[in-house]
Amino acid sequence: MTLEEVLAGRLAVWGLGAEGSAMVALARARGLDPVLIDDHPERVTGASASVAPGTHLIRPDEVVWSDVDVVVRAPGVSRYRAELAAAEAAGVTVTTGMALWLEDYRDAAVVAVTGTKGKSTTATLAAAVLRAGGVTTELLGNIGVPVLDTYGRPRADAYVVEVSSYQATDVTTSPGVVVLTSLAPDHLDWHGGVESYYRDKLRLVWAGPAAALAVSAGSSEAVRRTAGHTARTLYGPEGRVVVSTDGRVEVDGQPVAEVADLRAPGRHNAWNLCGALTGVLLLTGTAPRADVVAEALDGFDGLPSRCHTVGERDGRTYVDDALASNPFASAASIETFADRPLTVIVGGADRGVDPGPLVDALSARRSPATVVVLAPDADRLVGVLTGDGRSAPTVLVAEDVADAVHLAAARTPVGGVVLFSPGAPTPDGEGGYRERSRQFIRAAGPPAADA
Repeated sequence: MTLEEVLAGRLAVWGLGAEGSAMVALARARGLDPVLIDDHPERVTGASASVAPGTHLIRPDEVVWSDVDVVVRAPGVSRYRAELAAAEAAGVTVTTGMALWLEDYRDAAVVAVTGTKGKSTTATLAAAVLRAGGVTTELLGNIGVPVLDTYGRPRADAYVVEVSSYQATDVTTSPGVVVLTSLAPDHLDWHGGVESYYRDKLRLVWAGPAAALAVSAGSSEAVRRTAGHTARTLYGPEGRVVVSTDGRVEVDGQPVAEVADLRAPGRHNAWNLCGALTGVLLLTGTAPRADVVAEALDGFDGLPSRCHTVGERDGRTYVDDALASNPFASAASIETFADRPLTVIVGGADRGVDPGPLVDALSARRSPATVVVLAPDADRLVGVLTGDGRSAPTVLVAEDVADAVHLAAARTPVGGVVLFSPGAPTPDGEGGYRERSRQFIRAAGPPAADA
C-alpha cells in the first residue's frame, strides 16, 4: 500500500508521537481529517504537533471500525492488540509509516539497518561514510527522524534507515540493502514470544523482492535464520568486511580503517563499523576508500546511552549504556571492559527475557565484577546472579539510579569503570531510557562543591 492509496480512503491514526504526528500532517495537507486514536488522550497535549487545542481524540475501544478503511499505527502500538484484530475483521487495513515509505521509495537507494542491538551505531556510521564519499544522504527512521518527513522534499542520493521490530512488522517491501546487526530475544511482551519477535524483525529481509543482505557473522542466531537468503554477505569476525587480528578493518582483504580510530569501545562496535561498511559496499558496488572512512570516523564520537563514556570522577570512569534493554546488549558492554575493575548497574522491568547472556558475561571475567541491581523488579535477577553456582559476583540492591551510582562508586577501585547497562527495559512510569540516562549522568557528575 502506498501513501496515495492511504490518503484516498477513510484514515485513522493510532498514536500521536513523532511518526503519528507526521502522518496526521500529511493527511491534513491533503484536506483530510483523520480519526485520531490514543490509549491516553488525556496525556496528549500541545507537545504533539498533530494536536491543536480542541482536537478530538478517542480511545481504541471507542473506534467504530466500519467507519475506517486504513489505520496507521505508531510503532509503539503492538500489532497484536485485540483492537487491531477487530479492525482487520471489519476489513480495515493495518499499516505503518515505515511500510508505506518503503513501498513508495522502493526504487530509491536505501540501506535499512535492523537487529536487536547495534542498529543506531551502524546506521549512523553508514550515513557518515556515504556523506564523506560525497553522497547526499538522509539518516531516518527509528533513530529519531520519521521517514514520512521526506514526502514533498527533493529525493536524496541515498537513505540510511534504522528499522525497529515494531516498524518492521507490517513491512511488505524489502529495501535494496538490509544490514542485520544481531538477533537475540527482546520486546517479548510486545511481540508475544521469541518466535514472533524473530519473524516480525525479519519481515524486512523476507518481504521481498530479495534484497542484498549483510549479516553479522558474530550473531549465530542471525546467521542461522538467514541461511537460505540468496544474496547474503557476512561481516565482522568473517566475511567480506572483517576485523583482522592486528586491529584493522579490511574490505576484501584491503585495510580501510584502524579499530583504534573508532571512538566507541568494544568488539561489538568494531563489528558495527564492519556492518556499516558492508552496507555501503552493497549499495554502491565499491569499497569505501580509507580516506573516506577516516573522515567519517573523525566526525563520530559515539552515540548517547550506547556504551558512551560520560566522564571521569575520582579516578573512576562512568559509562552510560542506558539503551541496553536486554541481557544480550549488556553482555557486549561488559565484555568491553574485561581488563578493568568493573561495577555494573543493571535492572529494570522484568519482561521474562532469559538473563543468561548477562550471567555468562559476568562469569567469564578474570576478576569478579560488582553488580548493583535496581528495584523494583530485582528479585529474579538477584536470584539468578547469586544462585548460578559459578563465581558469583558481589550483588547489591539499590532503590534508584542515584542510589546505585553511590553504591557503585563506593565499591569500584580507582582505575575502574562504573557501567550503567540495565539489561532490561525501563519500568513504566520512569520516563524511558533517556530519563534514566540523565539520572545516571547527574549522579556520576562532580559533587556540587566541585562544580
